[in-house]
Amino acid sequence: MSQKPNKYKPIYTVRKSSNKTKQIQVATQKLSQQNVYDICLQYGFSLQMPQANALTEYLFLLQKWNQSMNLVGKSSWQDILKELVLDSLHLAKYLNEHLIFGSEFLPYGMNEKYHTFQFTENTKPNLETWDLGAGAGLPGIPLRILWNQGNYSLVEAREKRTLFLNMVNIKLGLENTFICRERAENFMQNKMANLIISRAFMPYEKMLPFIAPYLYSQKENGSVIFLTLEKIDAKKYNTEQYQWETTNIYEYKIQGTKRFFCEIQKIS
Repeated sequence: MSQKPNKYKPIYTVRKSSNKTKQIQVATQKLSQQNVYDICLQYGFSLQMPQANALTEYLFLLQKWNQSMNLVGKSSWQDILKELVLDSLHLAKYLNEHLIFGSEFLPYGMNEKYHTFQFTENTKPNLETWDLGAGAGLPGIPLRILWNQGNYSLVEAREKRTLFLNMVNIKLGLENTFICRERAENFMQNKMANLIISRAFMPYEKMLPFIAPYLYSQKENGSVIFLTLEKIDAKKYNTEQYQWETTNIYEYKIQGTKRFFCEIQKIS
Protein backbone atom coordinates (compact mmCIF):
# COMPACT_ATOMS: atom_id res chain seq x y z
CA MET A 1 0.00 0.00 0.00
CA SER A 2 1.20 3.52 -0.80
CA GLN A 3 1.86 5.66 2.22
CA LYS A 4 -0.35 8.75 2.64
CA PRO A 5 1.51 12.08 2.58
CA ASN A 6 2.04 13.68 5.97
CA LYS A 7 0.07 16.94 5.87
CA TYR A 8 2.06 18.23 8.85
CA LYS A 9 5.42 17.74 7.17
CA PRO A 10 7.35 21.02 6.74
CA ILE A 11 7.27 22.20 3.16
CA TYR A 12 10.86 23.43 3.28
CA THR A 13 14.05 21.45 3.68
CA VAL A 14 17.56 22.86 3.77
CA ARG A 15 20.28 20.42 2.76
CA LYS A 16 23.43 22.52 2.87
CA SER A 17 25.38 22.16 6.07
CA SER A 18 26.29 25.60 7.35
CA ASN A 19 25.60 27.51 10.53
CA LYS A 20 23.17 29.79 8.74
CA THR A 21 21.13 27.01 7.18
CA LYS A 22 21.07 25.14 10.47
CA GLN A 23 19.70 28.29 12.10
CA ILE A 24 17.01 28.45 9.43
CA GLN A 25 16.15 24.80 10.03
CA VAL A 26 15.75 25.45 13.75
CA ALA A 27 13.76 28.65 13.21
CA THR A 28 11.32 26.97 10.81
CA GLN A 29 10.96 23.67 12.64
CA LYS A 30 7.38 22.35 12.36
CA LEU A 31 6.45 25.20 10.01
CA SER A 32 3.92 23.67 7.64
CA GLN A 33 0.77 24.78 5.86
CA GLN A 34 -1.37 22.53 8.02
CA ASN A 35 0.15 23.76 11.28
CA VAL A 36 -0.37 27.39 10.22
CA TYR A 37 -3.96 26.58 9.28
CA ASP A 38 -4.53 24.80 12.61
CA ILE A 39 -3.18 27.68 14.70
CA CYS A 40 -5.33 30.21 12.85
CA LEU A 41 -8.35 27.95 13.38
CA GLN A 42 -7.51 27.72 17.06
CA TYR A 43 -7.87 31.51 17.26
CA GLY A 44 -11.14 31.61 15.34
CA PHE A 45 -10.06 32.09 11.72
CA SER A 46 -10.62 29.56 8.95
CA LEU A 47 -8.35 30.08 5.92
CA GLN A 48 -8.55 28.65 2.44
CA MET A 49 -5.53 26.42 1.82
CA PRO A 50 -3.91 28.81 -0.74
CA GLN A 51 -4.16 31.54 1.92
CA ALA A 52 -2.53 29.25 4.49
CA ASN A 53 0.15 28.40 1.90
CA ALA A 54 0.94 32.07 1.29
CA LEU A 55 1.06 32.80 5.01
CA THR A 56 3.39 29.84 5.54
CA GLU A 57 5.67 31.10 2.76
CA TYR A 58 5.76 34.55 4.36
CA LEU A 59 6.64 33.13 7.79
CA PHE A 60 9.42 31.03 6.25
CA LEU A 61 10.92 34.00 4.39
CA LEU A 62 10.60 36.17 7.49
CA GLN A 63 12.53 33.67 9.58
CA LYS A 64 15.09 33.06 6.82
CA TRP A 65 15.91 36.76 6.46
CA ASN A 66 15.73 37.22 10.20
CA GLN A 67 18.93 35.19 10.52
CA SER A 68 20.81 37.96 8.68
CA MET A 69 18.91 41.08 9.78
CA ASN A 70 16.82 41.84 12.82
CA LEU A 71 13.29 41.89 11.41
CA VAL A 72 11.34 40.45 14.32
CA GLY A 73 13.93 39.72 17.02
CA LYS A 74 14.37 36.11 18.14
CA SER A 75 10.68 35.23 18.07
CA SER A 76 9.67 31.78 16.88
CA TRP A 77 7.38 31.53 13.88
CA GLN A 78 4.63 30.34 16.23
CA ASP A 79 5.03 33.46 18.39
CA ILE A 80 5.06 35.71 15.30
CA LEU A 81 1.85 34.09 14.10
CA LYS A 82 0.12 34.30 17.48
CA GLU A 83 1.41 37.74 18.53
CA LEU A 84 1.71 39.70 15.27
CA VAL A 85 -0.02 37.99 12.34
CA LEU A 86 -3.26 37.63 14.30
CA ASP A 87 -3.51 41.43 14.22
CA SER A 88 -3.60 41.16 10.43
CA LEU A 89 -6.32 38.50 10.53
CA HIS A 90 -8.50 40.65 12.76
CA LEU A 91 -7.83 43.66 10.52
CA ALA A 92 -8.69 41.68 7.37
CA LYS A 93 -11.95 40.60 8.99
CA TYR A 94 -12.70 44.21 9.93
CA LEU A 95 -11.96 45.57 6.46
CA ASN A 96 -13.76 42.78 4.60
CA GLU A 97 -16.90 43.61 6.60
CA HIS A 98 -16.45 47.39 6.25
CA LEU A 99 -19.17 49.26 4.35
CA ILE A 100 -16.60 51.41 2.53
CA PHE A 101 -13.47 49.26 2.32
CA GLY A 102 -15.03 45.80 1.99
CA SER A 103 -15.95 43.95 -1.17
CA GLU A 104 -19.27 44.80 -2.82
CA PHE A 105 -19.96 41.08 -2.61
CA LEU A 106 -19.70 39.22 0.67
CA PRO A 107 -18.68 35.63 -0.07
CA TYR A 108 -16.87 35.17 3.25
CA GLY A 109 -18.80 33.37 5.95
CA MET A 110 -19.42 33.28 9.66
CA ASN A 111 -20.55 30.55 11.98
CA GLU A 112 -20.74 30.40 15.73
CA LYS A 113 -17.08 29.58 16.16
CA TYR A 114 -15.00 30.66 13.13
CA HIS A 115 -14.64 33.52 10.74
CA THR A 116 -14.06 32.04 7.28
CA PHE A 117 -12.02 33.96 4.72
CA GLN A 118 -13.16 33.33 1.16
CA PHE A 119 -11.73 34.71 -2.07
CA THR A 120 -13.11 38.07 -3.16
CA GLU A 121 -12.91 40.12 -6.32
CA ASN A 122 -11.21 43.51 -6.22
CA THR A 123 -14.42 45.49 -6.63
CA LYS A 124 -12.89 48.83 -5.60
CA PRO A 125 -9.87 49.34 -7.90
CA ASN A 126 -9.67 53.07 -7.16
CA LEU A 127 -9.30 52.61 -3.42
CA GLU A 128 -5.87 53.85 -2.26
CA THR A 129 -4.45 52.45 0.99
CA TRP A 130 -1.09 53.41 2.51
CA ASP A 131 0.79 51.40 5.13
CA LEU A 132 3.26 53.89 6.59
CA GLY A 133 6.40 52.51 8.22
CA ALA A 134 5.74 49.04 6.82
CA GLY A 135 8.82 47.47 8.45
CA ALA A 136 8.88 43.69 7.98
CA GLY A 137 5.39 43.69 6.45
CA LEU A 138 3.25 43.44 9.57
CA PRO A 139 0.34 43.94 9.33
CA GLY A 140 0.52 44.63 5.57
CA ILE A 141 1.66 41.36 3.97
CA PRO A 142 -0.72 38.97 5.80
CA LEU A 143 -3.47 41.56 5.39
CA ARG A 144 -3.07 41.55 1.61
CA ILE A 145 -3.28 37.77 1.53
CA LEU A 146 -6.78 38.06 3.01
CA TRP A 147 -8.06 41.49 1.92
CA ASN A 148 -7.36 42.54 -1.65
CA GLN A 149 -9.46 45.64 -2.27
CA GLY A 150 -7.92 48.55 -4.21
CA ASN A 151 -4.23 49.45 -4.31
CA TYR A 152 -2.02 48.97 -1.27
CA SER A 153 1.34 50.72 -0.81
CA LEU A 154 3.80 49.56 1.86
CA VAL A 155 5.96 52.61 2.52
CA GLU A 156 9.33 51.99 4.17
CA ALA A 157 12.46 54.15 4.14
CA ARG A 158 15.00 51.48 5.17
CA GLU A 159 16.72 49.77 2.25
CA LYS A 160 17.12 46.25 3.66
CA ARG A 161 13.50 46.06 4.71
CA THR A 162 12.27 47.19 1.31
CA LEU A 163 14.49 44.55 -0.31
CA PHE A 164 12.83 41.96 1.90
CA LEU A 165 9.33 43.29 1.18
CA ASN A 166 9.97 43.34 -2.58
CA MET A 167 11.16 39.74 -2.50
CA VAL A 168 8.11 38.65 -0.49
CA ASN A 169 5.75 40.57 -2.77
CA ILE A 170 7.19 38.85 -5.84
CA LYS A 171 7.22 35.39 -4.23
CA LEU A 172 3.61 35.63 -3.09
CA GLY A 173 2.36 37.37 -6.22
CA LEU A 174 0.25 39.86 -4.27
CA GLU A 175 -1.91 41.82 -6.69
CA ASN A 176 -2.12 45.62 -6.63
CA THR A 177 0.41 45.70 -3.79
CA PHE A 178 3.39 48.04 -4.08
CA ILE A 179 6.63 48.44 -2.12
CA CYS A 180 7.82 52.04 -1.89
CA ARG A 181 11.28 52.83 -0.56
CA GLU A 182 10.72 56.42 0.50
CA ARG A 183 10.26 58.57 3.52
CA ALA A 184 6.54 58.94 4.18
CA GLU A 185 6.59 62.72 3.80
CA ASN A 186 8.08 62.38 0.33
CA PHE A 187 5.82 59.51 -0.72
CA MET A 188 2.63 61.39 0.17
CA GLN A 189 3.39 64.48 -1.90
CA ASN A 190 0.73 65.16 -4.57
CA LYS A 191 -1.24 62.06 -3.55
CA MET A 192 -4.44 61.37 -1.63
CA ALA A 193 -5.37 58.28 0.38
CA ASN A 194 -8.74 56.74 1.16
CA LEU A 195 -7.24 54.68 3.98
CA ILE A 196 -4.02 54.96 5.98
CA ILE A 197 -2.91 52.17 8.33
CA SER A 198 -0.46 52.82 11.14
CA ARG A 199 1.14 50.59 13.74
CA ALA A 200 3.40 52.65 16.02
CA PHE A 201 4.63 54.83 13.14
CA MET A 202 4.57 57.99 15.25
CA PRO A 203 2.57 59.39 18.21
CA TYR A 204 -1.06 60.25 17.43
CA GLU A 205 -0.64 63.98 18.12
CA LYS A 206 2.08 64.11 15.46
CA MET A 207 0.61 61.54 13.08
CA LEU A 208 -2.78 63.18 12.56
CA PRO A 209 -1.53 66.59 11.34
CA PHE A 210 1.23 64.81 9.42
CA ILE A 211 -1.24 62.86 7.26
CA ALA A 212 -4.14 65.34 7.27
CA PRO A 213 -3.36 67.11 3.96
CA TYR A 214 -3.18 63.75 2.14
CA LEU A 215 -6.20 61.94 3.63
CA TYR A 216 -9.68 62.29 2.18
CA SER A 217 -12.19 63.80 4.61
CA GLN A 218 -15.12 62.08 6.25
CA LYS A 219 -17.43 63.32 3.48
CA GLU A 220 -15.19 61.53 0.97
CA ASN A 221 -15.04 58.36 3.10
CA GLY A 222 -11.41 58.75 4.13
CA SER A 223 -10.11 57.04 7.29
CA VAL A 224 -6.95 56.32 9.23
CA ILE A 225 -6.78 53.12 11.29
CA PHE A 226 -4.40 52.88 14.24
CA LEU A 227 -3.43 49.50 15.69
CA THR A 228 -3.14 50.27 19.38
CA LEU A 229 -3.17 48.98 22.95
CA GLU A 230 -5.52 51.80 24.00
CA LYS A 231 -8.67 53.50 22.82
CA ILE A 232 -8.12 56.82 21.06
CA ASP A 233 -10.33 59.87 21.58
CA ALA A 234 -9.46 61.72 18.37
CA LYS A 235 -11.10 64.96 19.50
CA LYS A 236 -8.21 65.40 21.94
CA TYR A 237 -5.99 66.12 18.94
CA ASN A 238 -8.20 68.71 17.26
CA THR A 239 -6.50 71.92 16.16
CA GLU A 240 -7.73 75.09 14.52
CA GLN A 241 -6.69 73.62 11.19
CA TYR A 242 -7.94 70.04 11.52
CA GLN A 243 -10.80 68.40 13.43
CA TRP A 244 -11.03 64.64 13.99
CA GLU A 245 -13.55 62.06 15.12
CA THR A 246 -13.14 58.45 16.26
CA THR A 247 -15.83 56.73 14.21
CA ASN A 248 -15.31 53.13 15.31
CA ILE A 249 -13.29 51.06 17.77
CA TYR A 250 -12.78 47.32 17.21
CA GLU A 251 -11.67 45.50 20.35
CA TYR A 252 -10.11 42.05 20.49
CA LYS A 253 -7.71 40.02 22.63
CA ILE A 254 -4.41 38.35 21.85
CA GLN A 255 -2.78 36.21 24.53
CA GLY A 256 -5.14 37.77 27.07
CA THR A 257 -4.18 41.36 26.22
CA LYS A 258 -6.74 43.80 24.86
CA ARG A 259 -5.91 45.40 21.52
CA PHE A 260 -7.81 47.89 19.38
CA PHE A 261 -8.30 49.18 15.87
CA CYS A 262 -9.28 52.82 16.18
CA GLU A 263 -10.78 54.20 12.97
CA ILE A 264 -10.53 57.98 12.81
CA GLN A 265 -11.91 60.37 10.21
CA LYS A 266 -11.04 63.97 9.39
CA ILE A 267 -14.11 66.13 9.88
CA SER A 268 -12.53 69.24 8.41
